[in-house]
Amino acid sequence: MPLTSDPVADPYSALAAGYDAVMAHVDYPMWAAYVQSLVRRHHPEAASVIELGCGTGAFAVAFQPFGPSPDGYAYRAFDGSEAMLEVARATARQAGRPVDFARHDFREAVPGAAADLVLLLYDGLNYLLDEADVAALFRHVRDALAPGGLAVVDQSTPANSIHHEDGFDDEGETDAFAYVRTSRYDADARLHTTTFTLEDDAGRQWTETHVQRAYTMEEVRPLIEAAGLEVVAAYDGFDVEPADEHTDRVHWVLRRPHGDAGAA
Repeated sequence: MPLTSDPVADPYSALAAGYDAVMAHVDYPMWAAYVQSLVRRHHPEAASVIELGCGTGAFAVAFQPFGPSPDGYAYRAFDGSEAMLEVARATARQAGRPVDFARHDFREAVPGAAADLVLLLYDGLNYLLDEADVAALFRHVRDALAPGGLAVVDQSTPANSIHHEDGFDDEGETDAFAYVRTSRYDADARLHTTTFTLEDDAGRQWTETHVQRAYTMEEVRPLIEAAGLEVVAAYDGFDVEPADEHTDRVHWVLRRPHGDAGAA
């Protein structure tokens, strides 16, 4: 029997220590190479990056070296979870990647100088359950870009949740904890709930619940445009074919218009 069984109010605070092992199925080098192919296609002169929702830094470590030689991208990465950022700093340090990590809620304005490229990947948008928060996110993305700068933002769609509702039910062990993961989709509310039950070697147990909203492209596009961003492309998954209502994952490629120097 576990010594305790406590819900965790801050998602990722308990999961962070073993997150990379739990998510070992995600091919971050492939994802980074795909995003870099989009950058080469649409903004090859980009030299500076802001990544929102950077998690444990796995994407940043894979993507940062793609930037201009000799040092790669000037890279700032933000996340709302200090526990995840602690892992990210250690990961980047071990890999020798010069990434500046800081805590930040991406529903708020991004601090610091504007960048050539803003990234928000792996369902970060879907964690915002209200369209007003998504609208604010896109305004902040727009303001974090230099004029002519590019943003790559992905989203998980209702099709993804319908096709893979039970696809993430599993269990396993990491160095930090054993875990059981369950995933359920409410098609009426379009809410996808993933629950992690974690137990360490001492028998202490925690539960983390992560809720995402499965937005349609038709809901997201007007929020992008209202923020003053141009839709350059919306790609199907990790391809360069146009996304449609059957797409599981959309990669939006957005641009802040050239000559746009005002606030949104």
